[in-house]
Amino acid sequence: MVRVSGKFGKLRPQFPVALKEFTAYAAAPLPAPPAAVDWAKNVANWPMDGNDRYGDCTMAAAAHTIQSWNAQTGSKDTVPTEQQVIDQYLKLSGGKDTGLVESQVLKSWQNGGLWGNKVMAYAPVNVHDLTAIKQTINLFGGVYAGIQVPSNAQDQFRAGKPWTLDPGWQEQQIEGGHAIPLLGYDADWLYCITWGAVQPIAWDWWSTYSDEAWAILSQEYKEVGKVNGIDLATLQADLQRV
Repeated sequence: MVRVSGKFGKLRPQFPVALKEFTAYAAAPLPAPPAAVDWAKNVANWPMDGNDRYGDCTMAAAAHTIQSWNAQTGSKDTVPTEQQVIDQYLKLSGGKDTGLVESQVLKSWQNGGLWGNKVMAYAPVNVHDLTAIKQTINLFGGVYAGIQVPSNAQDQFRAGKPWTLDPGWQEQQIEGGHAIPLLGYDADWLYCITWGAVQPIAWDWWSTYSDEAWAILSQEYKEVGKVNGIDLATLQADLQRV
């Protein structure tokens, strides 16, 4: 498969002051994460969803997350078409290809829904708390994440290489902000979906270039009885103030 890198469209993170970090909503200490998780394996195809033409990565990441939730839970929730992803992006961006803020996407996803899919709640995860990142991926099927992409990352992607800190990485310029869902990890890599492919990310690369991460409590998980130890009432009360 020829890999084609896409565009950037994640704007600067905005963290609502009413929300605490996700782990603060644990009703009891969250279980230690397993050594490896792979929620991407049961999805046969990851579409580009227009991210080769538009900076709609925030919308593509949401659509890919729905794909993963469906595969994990057996849900039949609608997965949007590429045109529906683009249309929703342009609706939220006011018709201009200006990019979006992840927390604003999440607010829309909870309040009005995206493509008929509504989420119960969301909260930020500390990008440098790698245990919390693993716990969130394991317990809730992924992390809605944001990174700042260095100039060599597109070359690495097109060559089918993982995102790693190559020699001279300190001199790499940032090309833009990018939204990705993290759907797995092991001892060596995180695994995200971007530009139509599963992309491995070295842990030190993540720690260097990530700038936001979000836990999402999905309706799909609620329907199969998986809320996984979170004080949902308190979290939803805080979200009412966002």
